[in-house]
Amino acid sequence: MACPARRVRGIAGSSYCRFSMITVLALGMSLHPAAGCLEEALAEDSSSLRSRIEGSDPLEAIRAAEEIRDRGRADEEVVRALAGAIRHSNEMVRLSVVGALAEIGGAAAPAVPALTEALEDKDPLVREAAALALFSVGAEGESALPGLIACLGDRSRPVRDAAILAVVKIGEASVPPLIHTLGSEDERSRHAAAEALSRMGKPVVPGLVEVLKKGDSVSASAASEALVKIGEPAVGLLIDLVIHGNEKAAKLAGDALSEIGAPAVPALVESLREK
Repeated sequence: MACPARRVRGIAGSSYCRFSMITVLALGMSLHPAAGCLEEALAEDSSSLRSRIEGSDPLEAIRAAEEIRDRGRADEEVVRALAGAIRHSNEMVRLSVVGALAEIGGAAAPAVPALTEALEDKDPLVREAAALALFSVGAEGESALPGLIACLGDRSRPVRDAAILAVVKIGEASVPPLIHTLGSEDERSRHAAAEALSRMGKPVVPGLVEVLKKGDSVSASAASEALVKIGEPAVGLLIDLVIHGNEKAAKLAGDALSEIGAPAVPALVESLREK
C-alpha cells in the first residue's frame, strides 16, 4: 500500500511508511485479527521515538521530532520525552522538539511547564515556537500566562505576535493580566496587550472602559487603542462615558469615538435624539 502524500522533510521513508500503515489499521481499514499486532506496533513505535529523542545523537532527536511534527500526533510518553528535550544544549534540537509540540495541539498539554521555560530561551526562534505551541494547547496552557505576558515585551516581533495569539486563545483568564499590562512602563508590552485585548472583542469592553474611568494617562492611552480597534461593539459604553463620566474620562471616550469614526455615528445620533 502506498504511503499518503504528506511532507516527510527529508527523513528516510521507511519509518514513516510503517507509521502510515499503522494508522490505516487503526482506522479499521484492515482485518480485525490485526488488533493485537497493531497495539504492539504502536508501543514499539512510541518506544523507538522516545529512545531517539532522549538519546545522545542530536541528529536522531531532530529527525524523530520532525516525524512527530509531520504526523501531528503523539502519545503522552512521547510528549514527555519532547518536553524533556526542551532543555537540550543543542539549539536545533530545542527548536525541533518545540516545533513538534506546536503541531500536536491539546496533546501537548503535559509539556506546558517545559514550554513555559522555553519562553525564556536565548534563541528567539525557540521562544516563538514555544508561544505557538502554547497557542496550540489553548486554555490548558493557562499556567504559562505569566511567561506569555512577559513575552509581550520581547524584542522580537514574531515572539510578541506568537504570544498575542496564545493569550487570546487561552481566553478569559488572560484578561486581568492583560489589563494590568496596559499600564506597563514598557511600550512594546502596552501595545501588544492592547492588540491582544482588541482581538478578544466585546467581552473585554467593560474592563477597558473602567481603565478610562480611572484616568491613568499611560494605561488609559493603551485602553483607548484597544477600544478603537474593537470599534462598533465599544461605542455604546463609550457614549455613556462621554455623557456620565468625569471630564478627563469623557474626553478620552470622545477621542476614542472620533477615531472609531463612521461605525460610531448611528449610536451617537440615537443618543442625541434621546436627549
